[in-house]
Amino acid sequence: MTLVEYIVSIDTLIAQTLNHFATQDTTTNKLLALFSGNNFIKMAPFICMAAWFWNRTPHEHNRRIIISGLAGIFIAFFIGRILQVSLPFRLRPIHAPELNLLVPPGFSAETLGGWSSLPSDHAAIFAALAGLAFALSRRAGMVATVYVAVFVLFPRIYFGEHYLSDVLVGTAIGELASYITLRTSIGAAVAGPLDRMAIRFPAPFYAVAMLFVAQLIQMFADVRMYGSVLKGLIQGTL
Repeated sequence: MTLVEYIVSIDTLIAQTLNHFATQDTTTNKLLALFSGNNFIKMAPFICMAAWFWNRTPHEHNRRIIISGLAGIFIAFFIGRILQVSLPFRLRPIHAPELNLLVPPGFSAETLGGWSSLPSDHAAIFAALAGLAFALSRRAGMVATVYVAVFVLFPRIYFGEHYLSDVLVGTAIGELASYITLRTSIGAAVAGPLDRMAIRFPAPFYAVAMLFVAQLIQMFADVRMYGSVLKGLIQGTL
Protein backbone atom coordinates (compact mmCIF):
# COMPACT_ATOMS: atom_id res chain seq x y z
CA MET A 1 0.00 0.00 0.00
CA THR A 2 1.41 3.38 -1.02
CA LEU A 3 1.41 6.40 1.31
CA VAL A 4 -1.38 8.06 -0.70
CA GLU A 5 -3.51 4.90 -0.53
CA TYR A 6 -2.91 4.68 3.21
CA ILE A 7 -3.97 8.32 3.73
CA VAL A 8 -7.09 7.77 1.60
CA SER A 9 -7.99 4.68 3.62
CA ILE A 10 -7.66 6.60 6.90
CA ASP A 11 -9.71 9.49 5.47
CA THR A 12 -12.42 7.09 4.36
CA LEU A 13 -12.59 5.26 7.68
CA ILE A 14 -12.89 8.49 9.66
CA ALA A 15 -15.49 9.98 7.29
CA GLN A 16 -17.70 6.88 7.39
CA THR A 17 -17.38 6.47 11.16
CA LEU A 18 -18.25 10.09 11.95
CA ASN A 19 -21.12 10.11 9.46
CA HIS A 20 -22.89 7.50 11.58
CA PHE A 21 -22.99 9.96 14.48
CA ALA A 22 -23.45 13.15 12.43
CA THR A 23 -26.67 11.90 10.84
CA GLN A 24 -28.41 11.36 14.17
CA ASP A 25 -31.33 13.77 14.57
CA THR A 26 -30.18 15.22 17.90
CA THR A 27 -30.23 18.70 19.36
CA THR A 28 -26.44 18.64 19.73
CA ASN A 29 -25.96 17.91 16.03
CA LYS A 30 -28.42 20.62 15.04
CA LEU A 31 -26.66 23.20 17.20
CA LEU A 32 -23.24 22.13 15.94
CA ALA A 33 -24.44 22.36 12.34
CA LEU A 34 -25.89 25.82 12.99
CA PHE A 35 -22.62 27.00 14.53
CA SER A 36 -20.48 25.41 11.82
CA GLY A 37 -22.45 27.10 9.06
CA ASN A 38 -22.25 30.59 10.53
CA ASN A 39 -18.98 32.30 9.61
CA PHE A 40 -19.78 35.39 11.69
CA ILE A 41 -20.08 33.36 14.90
CA LYS A 42 -16.83 31.52 14.16
CA MET A 43 -14.94 34.71 13.36
CA ALA A 44 -16.38 36.96 16.08
CA PRO A 45 -13.92 35.96 18.86
CA PHE A 46 -10.92 36.70 16.62
CA ILE A 47 -12.28 40.05 15.44
CA CYS A 48 -12.87 41.05 19.07
CA MET A 49 -9.40 39.82 20.03
CA ALA A 50 -7.75 41.89 17.28
CA ALA A 51 -9.72 45.01 18.25
CA TRP A 52 -8.85 44.48 21.93
CA PHE A 53 -5.11 44.19 21.37
CA TRP A 54 -5.08 46.94 18.71
CA ASN A 55 -6.14 49.41 21.39
CA ARG A 56 -4.09 47.90 24.20
CA THR A 57 -0.57 48.96 25.18
CA PRO A 58 2.04 48.62 23.86
CA HIS A 59 0.12 49.99 20.89
CA GLU A 60 2.87 50.03 18.27
CA HIS A 61 4.04 46.49 19.10
CA ASN A 62 0.54 45.00 19.08
CA ARG A 63 -0.50 46.81 15.92
CA ARG A 64 2.51 45.61 13.98
CA ILE A 65 1.76 42.04 15.05
CA ILE A 66 -1.87 42.34 13.99
CA ILE A 67 -0.99 43.85 10.62
CA SER A 68 1.59 41.11 10.00
CA GLY A 69 -0.87 38.47 11.16
CA LEU A 70 -3.59 39.73 8.82
CA ALA A 71 -1.10 39.60 5.96
CA GLY A 72 -0.40 36.00 6.92
CA ILE A 73 -4.12 35.19 6.82
CA PHE A 74 -4.39 36.56 3.30
CA ILE A 75 -1.29 34.64 2.20
CA ALA A 76 -2.72 31.44 3.70
CA PHE A 77 -5.98 31.98 1.83
CA PHE A 78 -4.14 32.78 -1.42
CA ILE A 79 -1.93 29.67 -1.22
CA GLY A 80 -4.97 27.54 -0.42
CA ARG A 81 -6.87 28.84 -3.43
CA ILE A 82 -3.88 28.32 -5.74
CA LEU A 83 -3.60 24.71 -4.59
CA GLN A 84 -7.34 24.12 -4.91
CA VAL A 85 -7.39 25.14 -8.56
CA SER A 86 -4.04 23.57 -9.48
CA LEU A 87 -4.30 20.18 -7.74
CA PRO A 88 -6.58 17.44 -9.11
CA PHE A 89 -10.19 18.06 -8.08
CA ARG A 90 -11.22 16.13 -4.97
CA LEU A 91 -14.84 15.56 -4.14
CA ARG A 92 -15.88 16.36 -0.61
CA PRO A 93 -16.71 13.29 1.49
CA ILE A 94 -20.42 14.11 1.53
CA HIS A 95 -20.43 14.10 -2.30
CA ALA A 96 -18.21 11.05 -2.86
CA PRO A 97 -20.50 8.28 -4.18
CA GLU A 98 -18.12 5.51 -3.13
CA LEU A 99 -18.48 6.50 0.54
CA ASN A 100 -22.30 6.34 0.56
CA LEU A 101 -22.51 9.01 3.26
CA LEU A 102 -25.89 10.28 4.40
CA VAL A 103 -26.50 14.03 4.46
CA PRO A 104 -26.65 15.25 8.08
CA PRO A 105 -29.79 17.09 9.24
CA GLY A 106 -29.64 20.78 8.37
CA PHE A 107 -27.20 20.33 5.47
CA SER A 108 -27.87 20.55 1.76
CA ALA A 109 -26.55 17.90 -0.60
CA GLU A 110 -25.26 20.75 -2.77
CA THR A 111 -23.15 22.29 0.01
CA LEU A 112 -19.82 23.44 -1.44
CA GLY A 113 -20.25 21.04 -4.34
CA GLY A 114 -18.37 23.23 -6.80
CA TRP A 115 -15.20 23.58 -4.73
CA SER A 116 -12.44 21.05 -4.30
CA SER A 117 -12.02 19.51 -0.87
CA LEU A 118 -8.21 19.78 -0.76
CA PRO A 119 -6.92 21.83 0.98
CA SER A 120 -9.33 23.25 3.55
CA ASP A 121 -9.70 27.04 3.35
CA HIS A 122 -11.11 27.06 6.87
CA ALA A 123 -8.08 25.25 8.24
CA ALA A 124 -5.63 27.56 6.47
CA ILE A 125 -7.33 30.78 7.59
CA PHE A 126 -8.07 29.74 11.17
CA ALA A 127 -4.60 28.24 11.68
CA ALA A 128 -3.16 31.61 10.67
CA LEU A 129 -5.59 33.31 13.06
CA ALA A 130 -4.44 31.03 15.88
CA GLY A 131 -0.84 31.93 15.02
CA LEU A 132 -1.72 35.60 15.31
CA ALA A 133 -3.31 34.95 18.70
CA PHE A 134 -0.13 33.22 19.91
CA ALA A 135 1.98 36.17 18.76
CA LEU A 136 -0.20 38.54 20.79
CA SER A 137 -0.49 36.40 23.91
CA ARG A 138 0.48 32.84 24.76
CA ARG A 139 -2.72 32.38 26.75
CA ALA A 140 -4.84 33.77 23.92
CA GLY A 141 -3.02 31.47 21.51
CA MET A 142 -3.75 28.36 23.58
CA VAL A 143 -7.43 29.26 23.89
CA ALA A 144 -7.60 30.05 20.16
CA THR A 145 -6.00 26.73 19.23
CA VAL A 146 -8.51 24.72 21.26
CA TYR A 147 -11.39 26.83 19.94
CA VAL A 148 -10.32 26.33 16.32
CA ALA A 149 -9.76 22.59 16.72
CA VAL A 150 -13.05 21.89 18.52
CA PHE A 151 -15.52 24.38 17.06
CA VAL A 152 -14.16 25.10 13.58
CA LEU A 153 -12.10 22.23 12.19
CA PHE A 154 -13.67 19.16 13.81
CA PRO A 155 -17.18 20.02 12.48
CA ARG A 156 -15.74 20.25 8.95
CA ILE A 157 -14.71 16.60 9.22
CA TYR A 158 -17.70 15.54 11.33
CA PHE A 159 -20.27 16.71 8.77
CA GLY A 160 -18.38 15.41 5.75
CA GLU A 161 -17.30 18.76 4.34
CA HIS A 162 -13.61 17.77 4.45
CA TYR A 163 -11.40 14.76 4.94
CA LEU A 164 -8.92 14.74 7.80
CA SER A 165 -6.03 15.14 5.36
CA ASP A 166 -7.69 18.23 3.82
CA VAL A 167 -7.75 19.87 7.23
CA LEU A 168 -4.19 18.86 8.08
CA VAL A 169 -2.85 20.28 4.81
CA GLY A 170 -4.83 23.50 5.31
CA THR A 171 -3.52 23.79 8.85
CA ALA A 172 0.06 23.40 7.63
CA ILE A 173 -0.51 26.16 5.07
CA GLY A 174 -1.91 28.50 7.73
CA GLU A 175 0.93 27.81 10.14
CA LEU A 176 3.54 28.35 7.41
CA ALA A 177 1.97 31.66 6.35
CA SER A 178 1.76 32.75 9.97
CA TYR A 179 5.41 31.89 10.55
CA ILE A 180 6.53 33.78 7.44
CA THR A 181 4.72 37.00 8.36
CA LEU A 182 5.17 36.90 12.13
CA ARG A 183 8.58 35.30 12.65
CA THR A 184 10.67 36.50 9.70
CA SER A 185 11.80 39.82 8.29
CA ILE A 186 9.04 39.61 5.70
CA GLY A 187 6.47 40.41 8.37
CA ALA A 188 8.40 43.46 9.53
CA ALA A 189 8.74 44.67 5.94
CA VAL A 190 4.97 44.44 5.49
CA ALA A 191 3.91 45.75 8.89
CA GLY A 192 6.23 48.76 9.02
CA PRO A 193 4.83 50.73 6.06
CA LEU A 194 1.23 49.80 6.88
CA ASP A 195 1.67 50.87 10.49
CA ARG A 196 3.06 54.22 9.37
CA MET A 197 0.16 54.55 6.96
CA ALA A 198 -2.30 53.96 9.82
CA ILE A 199 -0.69 56.85 11.71
CA ARG A 200 -0.30 59.29 8.80
CA PHE A 201 -3.43 58.43 6.81
CA PRO A 202 -5.90 56.90 9.27
CA ALA A 203 -9.03 57.53 7.17
CA PRO A 204 -8.04 55.48 4.06
CA PHE A 205 -6.21 52.89 6.18
CA TYR A 206 -9.22 52.11 8.37
CA ALA A 207 -11.59 52.21 5.38
CA VAL A 208 -9.58 49.49 3.62
CA ALA A 209 -9.10 47.59 6.89
CA MET A 210 -12.86 47.49 7.42
CA LEU A 211 -13.34 46.05 3.94
CA PHE A 212 -10.71 43.40 4.67
CA VAL A 213 -12.38 42.46 7.96
CA ALA A 214 -15.76 42.26 6.22
CA GLN A 215 -14.32 39.80 3.69
CA LEU A 216 -12.57 37.87 6.45
CA ILE A 217 -15.88 37.40 8.28
CA GLN A 218 -17.32 36.01 5.04
CA MET A 219 -14.29 33.73 4.63
CA PHE A 220 -13.49 35.65 1.42
CA ALA A 221 -16.63 34.21 -0.20
CA ASP A 222 -16.83 37.06 -2.72
CA VAL A 223 -13.16 36.69 -3.63
CA ARG A 224 -13.64 32.96 -4.15
CA MET A 225 -16.72 33.52 -6.29
CA TYR A 226 -14.99 35.99 -8.59
CA GLY A 227 -11.93 33.77 -8.68
CA SER A 228 -14.11 30.91 -9.91
CA VAL A 229 -15.59 33.22 -12.55
CA LEU A 230 -12.11 34.24 -13.68
CA LYS A 231 -11.03 30.61 -13.85
CA GLY A 232 -14.08 29.83 -15.99
CA LEU A 233 -13.28 32.69 -18.35
CA ILE A 234 -9.67 31.57 -18.73
CA GLN A 235 -10.62 27.95 -19.32
CA GLY A 236 -13.58 28.84 -21.53
CA THR A 237 -15.99 26.85 -19.34
CA LEU A 238 -18.07 29.75 -18.02
